[in-house]
Amino acid sequence: MVERICGTPKDKVLHIWEMIATTATPTRAMTIMYALGWDQHSIGSQMIRTARWCRLLLGNIGVSGGGMNALRGHSNIQGLTDLGLLSNQLPGYISLPSQGEQDYAKYLAARTLKPLRPNQLSYWQNTPKFFVSFMKTLVGGCGDRAEQLGL
Repeated sequence: MVERICGTPKDKVLHIWEMIATTATPTRAMTIMYALGWDQHSIGSQMIRTARWCRLLLGNIGVSGGGMNALRGHSNIQGLTDLGLLSNQLPGYISLPSQGEQDYAKYLAARTLKPLRPNQLSYWQNTPKFFVSFMKTLVGGCGDRAEQLGL
C-alpha cells in the first residue's frame, strides 16, 4: 500500500521498519522527529498519535534518546496537544466536558462557534466533525450516534 500511494519501494519500507524494530531493547532507542508537514496534513494528529504508539510499543518513551519530538518554536505545547497529553483538552484544543455537561449535543453546541453575521466561516464551526472523527479513531462507531443526533 505504501508503495502504491507514495511510490516508496516495498523493500525499502520493510527495511526501515526492520531498523525501527531493532530499537525494542533497553540498550537501543530511537526518536521520531516531526514538523509542520505532519501537523498541517488533514490526518496529521492521527499520524502523530500513531507514531507515539509505535514509540510506546517499542519502549522508546521515557528513555535516553527515545521519544517524540516536535520540531518547531512551540514544541512543548504543540507536541502535547498533538499527542493528546494535555490533561484538560483533547487533540485539536477541544476542552473536556465538565461534570455538568453530560449531554453530548449540548457539550458540542457549547464548543461550536455560532456565526455572528451571515455567511461567516470559521474553523471552529467544524468542531462536531472534528470531535466525531477523533472519537471514531479512538473507539470506532460512535459517529453513528452523532449522525442520529444531527451532528
